[in-house]
Amino acid sequence: MMKITADANDELKIQVTTLKDTIKDLQSKLKISKGQIKSKEDILKVKEEDLKNRDEQISTLTTQIKAIEKTKSELSSQLSELHKYYDILPDSCPNGSTNFIYQIKVRDLEPFKVSCATSPPGWTVIQRRIDGSENFNRTWNDYKYGFGNVSGEFFIGLEKLHRMTEARPHELYIKLGDVDGSTSYAQYDDFKIGSEEELYELKNLGNFSGEAGDSLTYNKNQKFSTFDRDNDNIIGFNCASTYGAWWHNYFLNSALNGKYFEDGKGNGIIWYSWHEDYDESLTFVEMMIRPKSL
Repeated sequence: MMKITADANDELKIQVTTLKDTIKDLQSKLKISKGQIKSKEDILKVKEEDLKNRDEQISTLTTQIKAIEKTKSELSSQLSELHKYYDILPDSCPNGSTNFIYQIKVRDLEPFKVSCATSPPGWTVIQRRIDGSENFNRTWNDYKYGFGNVSGEFFIGLEKLHRMTEARPHELYIKLGDVDGSTSYAQYDDFKIGSEEELYELKNLGNFSGEAGDSLTYNKNQKFSTFDRDNDNIIGFNCASTYGAWWHNYFLNSALNGKYFEDGKGNGIIWYSWHEDYDESLTFVEMMIRPKSL
């Protein structure tokens, strides 16, 4: 009887130990499971936060897109109005204009401001020398695009000149002045400038009239030269390096982009046929053009 009881106790002990091990194993698994659940909950929270952030980003982007679409619509409307404005811009100074500065639109170019002469009227000033404040010893690109201030000293730009005179025939009017206050003029009735591919050749001048003498016809058919682009007819010497950018030939008859001498003394701004003196430099020049139809 005692042996049976002892065996039963041993069996119970084994069962208890097994149950304890099972409980311990289950507790360990429960702990792991809780850790996994916690980790997944953390991941879920991160994803929920990420979704929240994305929702906010989508909301922000939606607002930005609406603002961009509104701006695009406004810009489209402004552009349409601008094109309407461009369409009514003249391509030269209006005849009888009382405005000194005018905006014009020339084919294939953006609108640009020009200086309009009022006496004589209807002329677009393309070059002005009055006080030596602007440096005219400039590169090819400077002369191509133009430089200076249209209210003061400036050069309008060869590309603009080409486009303007190619579109329709133009006259050229040149006002000259010296240090003593004397003035004169030269006028040509068919002024035309070639393209850059043609090196902005002085293609035509037409007939001359005026009191200052004709110092430009000699330069007809000449290419434009600057100190960095020698296109004159003299081999081994660049006239533009000494006498300024111009349609130089062999001999110096005119050079209206030469160095400015305030006292009028020096080999600078030259129109030889007026004073016939290379050492007399002009102190005032205005070159102007207007369509022949005016």
